[in-house]
Amino acid sequence: MNDPEKKVNNGNPEFADSVFGLSADDIVKEKRRKSPLDFLLDHMRTVVLIVCGAVLIWSFQYIVKSLIHYRKANDSYGQIGDIIKGDGGADIMLPSAVSPASPDYNSCKKLSQDDLDSIIKPTPVDPEYERIKNKLYSFKEQYPDLYGWIILENTKINYPIMQTDNNEYYLRHGYDGKSLMSGSIFADYRCEKKLTDNRNLILYGHHMSTSSLGSMFQSLDNYLDENFFRNNNEIKIYTLDGAYTYKVFSVYVTDKYYPYITTYFPDEDSFVSFAERIAANSVHKADFTVGAGDSILTLSTCNNRSEDGRLAVHAVLVKDSK
Repeated sequence: MNDPEKKVNNGNPEFADSVFGLSADDIVKEKRRKSPLDFLLDHMRTVVLIVCGAVLIWSFQYIVKSLIHYRKANDSYGQIGDIIKGDGGADIMLPSAVSPASPDYNSCKKLSQDDLDSIIKPTPVDPEYERIKNKLYSFKEQYPDLYGWIILENTKINYPIMQTDNNEYYLRHGYDGKSLMSGSIFADYRCEKKLTDNRNLILYGHHMSTSSLGSMFQSLDNYLDENFFRNNNEIKIYTLDGAYTYKVFSVYVTDKYYPYITTYFPDEDSFVSFAERIAANSVHKADFTVGAGDSILTLSTCNNRSEDGRLAVHAVLVKDSK
């Protein structure tokens, strides 16, 4: 039988050694040419990497900007948080709340004591409201768009209420007119300047994703909890005309197309119908009703579950202290 290795060795020993010394790794394989699909996949991988990098950079910038904004809003509203509830803020000199008549000396000599008592009889005042009114006067001197002040106990809602001739400006500006993503709490431009002239006073505020002082109307979510709804249902509003207490009777999630921000009612029947409808929408039933002769407060904020979602809280005026 012929031996192949022997034949190779007899012919050329060096060649035989090189051949039989080869391994699989020594054999050069022909490179496969890339197909159009390969080029497409490479291109797609590059695009995906670029997009992921861009998203990462954008996300980082968004987080940083949000943190800066929240700090800015917290500082802005933190400066004024105690103006109404505490002793913060500067007072200005106002005329006395009790304004007795001052007849001249000769007239006084001719008047009896009963006459003098009837003339100089002081008008009863609420000293706490007078203190707050002084603060509001001072604040309005600096910020003329001030409408009033709103406070909800057991929440972070303790803000000035602003109003201008449109519903856009204070969405992105603070009470001081500076650009602020949290915006301000503001009254609908259609609402009357005098609070008691409104059958439905409408206030707007953002729903910010933070627990800081700049969270605006985020705390309204608490009213969706029945226990909070029943035990924290008073809303205080202070204006230069008086102190007003509202009692919450309805809370529900809706959208911006629902007509809950109606300000004009042609007659009493249309108002009563409106009040009954928004009361029926509530996720919790109040133990009282709203009807003819009443005035309503509507608080509106975004509901972050949908782009057009809104959270509405309605309250009825129950106390008017002037």
